[in-house]
Formats: sequence, C-alpha cells, structure tokens
Amino acid sequence: MNEAGNPLFNGVDSRLKQLTTALMVERDIRLRRNRTDLHYYLVNETARVHGHQLAALFRPKAGSWKMVAATDVSSVEDHSAIADWFRDKVDGANEQGVHITTTSALAAPEDFSSGLPTNVLWLPLAHPDGGVAGVLLLFREEPYTDRDRLIAEPLGECYGHSLVALDDRSWVRVFRGGKSKAVALTLIALVLIGSFWRVPLTALAPAEIVTQNPFPITAPFDGIVTEILVPPYTSVRKGDLLIAMDATELEMKRNIARQSLAVTTAELERYRHEAFLDRESKSKLAVWESKVELQRQELQNSEEKLGRHRLLAPRAGVVLYDHRFNWQGVPVKAGQRLMTLADPSALEVKIDLPARALIPLEQGGDVALFMDMDPSAPIGAILSVVGVQARPTPSGTMAYRYRARLLEVDEKVILGARGTARLEGERVPLAYALLRRPLSALRQFLGI
Repeated sequence: MNEAGNPLFNGVDSRLKQLTTALMVERDIRLRRNRTDLHYYLVNETARVHGHQLAALFRPKAGSWKMVAATDVSSVEDHSAIADWFRDKVDGANEQGVHITTTSALAAPEDFSSGLPTNVLWLPLAHPDGGVAGVLLLFREEPYTDRDRLIAEPLGECYGHSLVALDDRSWVRVFRGGKSKAVALTLIALVLIGSFWRVPLTALAPAEIVTQNPFPITAPFDGIVTEILVPPYTSVRKGDLLIAMDATELEMKRNIARQSLAVTTAELERYRHEAFLDRESKSKLAVWESKVELQRQELQNSEEKLGRHRLLAPRAGVVLYDHRFNWQGVPVKAGQRLMTLADPSALEVKIDLPARALIPLEQGGDVALFMDMDPSAPIGAILSVVGVQARPTPSGTMAYRYRARLLEVDEKVILGARGTARLEGERVPLAYALLRRPLSALRQFLGI
C-alpha cells in the first residue's frame, strides 16, 4: 500500500506517519511465505519506511557472507566487487549494531563508489537465538537521522526473525554471538573427549545353530542311492533304516561268487579222488585248495557288502540333509557324505566372519547372537573356537570359521536356525572404532 496516496496520512505528523508505515511494513513482512519473496521485499518494499534508494542484503554462509538480494535486481553475483568489499567490512561493523555511516567512511572501492548514494544505514538483522541472521545495507543521498536509526532497530529484529523462520535449512544455525561460540566450543570439546572413550571393537557375521558333534552318514561303496526313507530334520532312533542303496549289481556279484565257489569246490573234490591213483593230481591239490579259499573269501566279501546296502542309524539323533529327491537315483562314491546325524541336545553356534571384517579375537570373547526369528532379544555366547584360515563360502566370499558355546538355550535356539552374531574384541578408542572401516576402504582405494 502506498502511504503517499493514502488519505489517512493527509495532515499527519511525519514522525507518526513513519511509525505507522513501520507497523505496516512489519505486518507485510510476516505475510511473506518463502525466502525469495522475503529477500525481494527487504531490499525493495522497505524503502517506504527507510527511504533508501539502493539496498543490498547479505546472509552468513559457511563462515563467510553471501549477497543474496539487491534493489531492482532479479539475481545477484556473489563474487561482485561490492560483495567482496562487504566481506572485508562486515565483522567490525556488526559489533557497532545499527549505525549511520557514509560510503567514503566505509572506504568503498573507487570503481563503484562513485555510483553509490552518499549515506549508508548499516542494519544488522538480529537472530532470535543471538547473533546475526543477515545484514541490510541501505543507501540514500539524504542523510539518515537518529529517528531513522531508532525505527530501524526493532525492524531489524523483525527482519531477522522472519529470515530464520523461512530458512529452509532450519537445522543450520549460523551464529555470530559469543554464546553460540561457547556452545560450539563445548560441543567440540565433548566430541574430542568422547573420541578417546574406550569401547569394544565389534564385528557382525552370519551365524547358524549347529550340533557340536555331527556324525556323517556316508556311502559304504560305489553305487546308486535307491531311496532315502526318512525326511530331513526327522528324529530317529538307533538302528532305524535311513538309506537303501541299489543291490542289483551286488546280488549279481554274490551269485557269481557263489557259483564260482561251487565249481572250484567240485574240481577240488575230483582232484582229491584222483590223488589216490595219480601223483600229478595229488600235486595240484594245494593249488585248488587255495582257489577254493580265494573263492570263499570273494563270496564272503560280496555277502558282507550286500549286507551294507541298507544304512542304519548308528545312534539316536536328527537327520540333516537337503532333500530326499536330490539323492534318489544318484550315483555316489564310497565315502561320499549323504546326510548328517545330529544331537539336538548338544548345540553351538557356527559363525562365518567375512575376511574384510576380521578383527583380533580370542577364545572366551563375548558373542551376542541375534536370531532372525526374534532379533530384539540377543542370546549370549562365548567364543570357543577361533578361525585361523579363511575358506570360501557358498556365497563366493572368503570367511573365517568360528564356533561359540551358548550360555542359554530356549525355544528360539533350534537346530538350523540362522541369525547374526556380534563378536566383541579388544577395547579401543571410539574414534578408531568408527573410522577403522572407512580408513581401510580409503587405503584399499588408494593402494597404500
């Protein structure tokens, strides 16, 4: 609203008119909805109360100052001559608060001082938490008076409060006052002290509940698996039938060995009868007796192997393997593991610590186990076996194998359950614990 054309101001004292205008500017300031609109209003529309011909608005940024708006200019160049000149003058001038000066007193460079109005009102915009949220330079030819300065002081507080309220980086507070510096120094001191606080060095690794003494069930001979008679994770008793191997070839070899023994035995009997009359036949008795004994051993071996084509559980436990259909009809070699028999009452934790996360660990170290089924309740364990050599994992990475003894066993601790283990090593400064991985990655990236 233009006060010069408002009939309400006709015949009104100039001092009352200026105060009324200041109140209306303050009202308009509070109606701004974004920083760009507010910046434009401060350098242009506030001329109604300050009477300036040229204005420049500066805001603090990263320990320096940036020119963000100027009169009748849509965009400003922060590296202009006036901005560089202002940065050299700002610290000392702000300590004087709102004050009246001149362009020559501020030692403005000659290349642009000739185009500036003579008189300057230096208006710091107070931050509501202390310090300065910005500085408004108001230039005009007519000298400023004490009345102009007194009116500008409360308006500077209003301008600063509005700038902070509309700042889209409200979490960034740039203070120039002593109180904020003390707070910043205190925070820095606390951070430095806290960086030397000793904490345990930790590492996370995938973990699985396994049995302590697994018993492998292996193929007794080269052959083909006919059938697995128990499903995975089934409890069995000692003597229960687990696996049936194909016995066709074994039965054929047994029958051949049995027939060969019968033929050899008949030949031996013939030579025994002929030995009474023929010396040559008598000399062959020892050879045929050896052949009979050899054939008898072959038959015994065939029958023994045939008797092992049905694999029985050597003890009670839980059967562990992937899936029965993955084995049926599959040829296997002697000694090849087919399944594992586990004792569900003797459990421990298997931990595969990735090589890239390796930390110094010793037996007896603390381990916290977070099960996937309930990660909110960690289970305590003690490191019992320390890995000394990295080995490939199914995921294609290298890892060290650790074992941990459980301190407690509840319904969450079941055979085959998986989770994440947190291993604790020696105590180190907090700064080292936080920066160890980034520094290691930086070293690998730089190749040093």
